[in-house]
Amino acid sequence: PVDLSEGVLKATCMQALGQAIDVQLGLAIDSPKATLAVKRRLACEMVKCWQQAHESIADIPLLDGWGEKHRLFVKWKHMEAKAAAYYYHGLILDEGNTEKSHRAAVAALQSAEESLRESRAVCEAFHTASPFSRQSTYIIKNKNCH
Repeated sequence: PVDLSEGVLKATCMQALGQAIDVQLGLAIDSPKATLAVKRRLACEMVKCWQQAHESIADIPLLDGWGEKHRLFVKWKHMEAKAAAYYYHGLILDEGNTEKSHRAAVAALQSAEESLRESRAVCEAFHTASPFSRQSTYIIKNKNCH
């Protein structure tokens, strides 16, 4: 099909890797043995995957609404991954005992919060974009954007 260009296929491949790492991060979050460094490394790997997916699909002319919906999904997950990476980086920096490390931690946590806000906005755009895969009023009402 015309819409399965090399860029779309690469984006889909990177999306699959990003989602697999997201599962690993979820398992690490639930594990008391996983260190902050492990969680940060997984979050950073996830950022790389979603960034590559975003770059692969960004300049491709997409012929239908599903293409734009895919682009929004990739952007949403990329911003969500950035929020996680900044968050864990901030927690690691905050373990330092200096004023400089504390300031850097605050800056990282503020970046995490900003990325999370942007992620939520793109999540809402994704869910309200046509073609609808779910009833958008249900999703917005129940705040299904994480």
